[in-house]
Amino acid sequence: MKHQDRLGDRLLRILDEPLGKGETVLGRLDDLAREGVGSPHNALLKLMTHQSCGNETARQLWSGFEVHRATLHRRLARDVGARVALFDYLINIEKRLANPMLVEMADYERTERSAITDHLTGLFNRAHFDGCLRREVNRCRRYGQSASLILIDLDDFKRVNDEFGHPAGDAVLRDMGRLLIQRVRDIDIAARYGGEEFAIILPETRRTSAFVVAERIRTEVERYFKRRVVGGQSLNVTLSGGISGFPEDADTLEGFVEKADRALYRAKRAGKNAISIFFREKRRASRMELGSRAIRVQLNGHKGSERTLRAVNISSKGMLLESSEPLRLGQSLDLSLASGGGDPVSLICEVVRLETRVTAKRRKVYDAGVRFRFGRRATPGALSRLLRASAAS
Repeated sequence: MKHQDRLGDRLLRILDEPLGKGETVLGRLDDLAREGVGSPHNALLKLMTHQSCGNETARQLWSGFEVHRATLHRRLARDVGARVALFDYLINIEKRLANPMLVEMADYERTERSAITDHLTGLFNRAHFDGCLRREVNRCRRYGQSASLILIDLDDFKRVNDEFGHPAGDAVLRDMGRLLIQRVRDIDIAARYGGEEFAIILPETRRTSAFVVAERIRTEVERYFKRRVVGGQSLNVTLSGGISGFPEDADTLEGFVEKADRALYRAKRAGKNAISIFFREKRRASRMELGSRAIRVQLNGHKGSERTLRAVNISSKGMLLESSEPLRLGQSLDLSLASGGGDPVSLICEVVRLETRVTAKRRKVYDAGVRFRFGRRATPGALSRLLRASAAS
């Protein structure tokens, strides 16, 4: 929304600001196109007339407009202005407008924005979001690009309404809208998805980067509402989020949304106040829940940077680790595993799943699913012996 507002203001200045010697509206639009602004000729035409015709056709119209404006200037011995010349050209020469209505631009923009905006939060509404998501999926298919989707749900929002009243609940939703608008880029689409649910489309963004954005939002929301006091009580509002990527997780619009929704459900099951990236469960080996069983996991790095992680469960193919510091999706890990008094087993692993959650003691931890890479440094036999030793402990 911010991006659209800024581009609209810039396009209108092209019409309104006085032209220098030898300068034209068409030349200004061409300069914008060379700067990388997408389809400026069509964007200005659409802003003025609410008609869209493709950028090349729009450029031809602006070229014809320049000739027509110069003709009017010569015949009337005065410049009638860009707007009058444009509408005379489109009505009487090109005949693209039949019954145009004279409307103040500010009033028109308010009406148009009202049609696509959720009035409580200031975010885009669901109908506009659905259209944007469809266009983004089509764009990714056409140009072979990626996008990510974040679905967000406020945790236990009914409690806020029940304990503090619906006005407090509405205030929370308004604050959420403001926080999201502040935390997303101009090209992102943030919307109220329904009730206490929100959604963000991140064009040209991989899931790992979307995870960073979602985690930043989760942290900021938790911090903000911890300070938000109603009736002497802190609201303590938190959120859970699910992330999916297009096309790596799904190649259809419906699948794109469904995968993010499944990741959101997983974050809820993990205890809420968490962010989860969608992943396909591909377990071919049974996992052993470790509980209090002691498998020491040493993350080896440069000298002096080694640290110990907690193993949650393990199988012959991979394991789930708990870390107090963030890991990266796709990151390669050099681990040493040891059980009891046995010799350590050295393993090279890849992070294939990543989630964040907050423990009962309000400590943020990262759950990383890793897949073993077997090579000369580690053999399945050595790992099997370690698993048997751990099972017997």
